[in-house]
Amino acid sequence: MSFATGFVTGLAKSVDDQLKNDMLRTQKRMDGMEQYRVTRRRAEEDRVKKDTKEVFEAMKNLSTFVGGDMFKAKQLYATGGGTVTGATNFYNFLNKNRVSLGEEFKIDTIVPGLNAIRPEGISEADYVANFVEGAKVIKSQGKMEGSGLLKLFGGNFGPTVDRNVEEQSSLTESKFGTIPTKPLTVNYEALVDSQAYKKANQIAPKGTFMAEYLSLDKQYYNETDSTKQKAIGKRRDDMYAKYEKDKELSKSATGKSTTLFSKESVTSIIDKANVNSVEGAGYTSGVGETLKILLDGNEGQVFEAKDNALKSLYTRFKSTKPESEPILFNALEAEAELQKTQRQQYKSRQEDLYKDSIADDDSVGFDKYQDFNATQAVVSSVTIPPAASAKQIIALQTEAIAKEAKSQRYAAGKVIEYKTPTNEIVKLIWTGNRLIN
Repeated sequence: MSFATGFVTGLAKSVDDQLKNDMLRTQKRMDGMEQYRVTRRRAEEDRVKKDTKEVFEAMKNLSTFVGGDMFKAKQLYATGGGTVTGATNFYNFLNKNRVSLGEEFKIDTIVPGLNAIRPEGISEADYVANFVEGAKVIKSQGKMEGSGLLKLFGGNFGPTVDRNVEEQSSLTESKFGTIPTKPLTVNYEALVDSQAYKKANQIAPKGTFMAEYLSLDKQYYNETDSTKQKAIGKRRDDMYAKYEKDKELSKSATGKSTTLFSKESVTSIIDKANVNSVEGAGYTSGVGETLKILLDGNEGQVFEAKDNALKSLYTRFKSTKPESEPILFNALEAEAELQKTQRQQYKSRQEDLYKDSIADDDSVGFDKYQDFNATQAVVSSVTIPPAASAKQIIALQTEAIAKEAKSQRYAAGKVIEYKTPTNEIVKLIWTGNRLIN
């Protein structure tokens, strides 16, 4: 054998051995991946079986309220939150009411809508499976190449691994979420906790906290005796505290928040506060619901009175989180924006009248508008601490403007221009007591 022949033969044998080793390594990788995925699949199948059993038991318990009807039980399960924990808590709560109310317990009254049209051809097992998340499937991600020299031959071993895993451990088809199930609204008024709470707090069975609250709010503003008005105000605020407690009971039962307010009721509360404040300041005419705000010539005082009314409402509901009563706080924000717009429109009118007086060469001028040049004399006399912030400077300067307005008896409703430290021109209204933007 020549040297060349021996070299080629030896090289071929070396490559053959290397290829065999690469094939063994590749197979070992495939076996490891297959075993891992089969183990995960079986664990997932065990989890699905466990979850199915728990959902079935929770639904079976709920079905005792509806004569064993699993379709209605499915609706109750969804109403309880669509989870085993939520459904179990809902069952315990309903069962407590069933024991307390006895023959008066009517599930169709407590959870209206249970008699909805049901789909055909769906088994009890399907209803249960609807709330059980199926097993998670793990498949090859990307291309799985061979080891070493096998890469030279190309190929993707991932599909082979997937196929082998499927043969060893196939998964049950998931039916999770295949039957649309909307939670129903719970009639909290029909539950024993609500009835007992209303009775303990002297709320008429057919009445509502809103009706009681609005009634007391109206009495408060109609009462002329300050001592009696204060007592009514306390009863009204106590009623609100009772409502918040009732709201907690409702949420614990249904998982949903309720609201005391409607758009109409909030409008009534804000209007009464506004009219009361303005009437108290003496700028209204008429009687009862025909009250008219006398704005012309009294704008400054009226703006202050309405601003005070809005602040008092925020103070009244300071213990309430805005997100828990969106209708109320959206209305308060809208009222704040409305008042701001009314003041802006007033400022613009006064500025126009002032400019007209200048154009007419009125030597007396217009006494309800002052430009920033005239205000600068007051501002420049203020002593500013070296480390004062812009906010602190503005506070000191506007305080000086207010003192000047009071000492010089500025007309209420006068608009005063003020140049801030950042050279922004701000128009302030002197109300007769304070400055308002």
